[in-house]
Amino acid sequence: MSMGLMVAAMKIRVGNPLRKLVLIKLADNASDLGECWPSYQHIADQCEISKRSVMNHIAALCACGLLRKEVRKGGPKGNSSNVYYLTLGGEPPAPGVVQEIHQGSAADAPPSEFAAPGGSAGAAPRTSHSFEPVNEPVIEPIATQAAAKVAKGQIVPFTPQQPRCQIPADMPGPKDQSCKTFKAWANYAMAYRKRYDAWPVWNAKVAGQVGKLVDRLGADVAHHVAAYFLTIDDSRLINGCHGIGDLLTKAEAYHTQWMTNRRMNLTTAQQIERKQANLAAGQDAARRIMDRERRKANEFM
Repeated sequence: MSMGLMVAAMKIRVGNPLRKLVLIKLADNASDLGECWPSYQHIADQCEISKRSVMNHIAALCACGLLRKEVRKGGPKGNSSNVYYLTLGGEPPAPGVVQEIHQGSAADAPPSEFAAPGGSAGAAPRTSHSFEPVNEPVIEPIATQAAAKVAKGQIVPFTPQQPRCQIPADMPGPKDQSCKTFKAWANYAMAYRKRYDAWPVWNAKVAGQVGKLVDRLGADVAHHVAAYFLTIDDSRLINGCHGIGDLLTKAEAYHTQWMTNRRMNLTTAQQIERKQANLAAGQDAARRIMDRERRKANEFM
């Protein structure tokens, strides 16, 4: 356990209590260098949430630059494991969300996700070998300073970020990277598969919707918003399996939520509405009292 990282994790605002709990759990497992490799299931058991929620929250922490995840394959039994690096103290954020690393001998391998659920970084020495890009779109994380601003609710000016990706052959939709809709669709489709374990449908209607999304948000932003959209846990969106039509309907609103890291759903909107109504009622009551006092004062003149 790294006390420095635990303190840093407690102070950082990530916009979601369960996401912060996952971050604290990772810090609890991490070495002073910010390295650990607990399994999804171990984190889920310790935090008392589902494995899917852990995966979604880790993806969100990677997206804002607070965490780097490496996928290591080819261990002694052919298993894969995730290795995490926390970047909470101003370190340069590691590139991308995921890198795929192929193991060498058994002596070099970190504990696999199946063999060592706890994954404390101090458990065993480890040596990295050849690096290869993951077969998924990878969006560069926001710089640590920008992530800190986002955590505080401050707007961070957009800086274009280019994804590095190798598209699976079975992914539906455009494969030509020069295609107008390629980047937005690839990020949406890969995020969709990660959440629902299935590819979204691609047809003429969807192609037109993705094209409109790019027109409305711009080619440099649409793919970020498309990937962010799949991380939103809203009952209406979940009931519709995060359809591309729902994304298009409120594209500008989701863009604002992505930029500010402030998620809006029906419950939040109703809370804001009630707060505004109470404020208006209070102001109206204050005006009536002031008018009454003014009339009384005039009567005695």
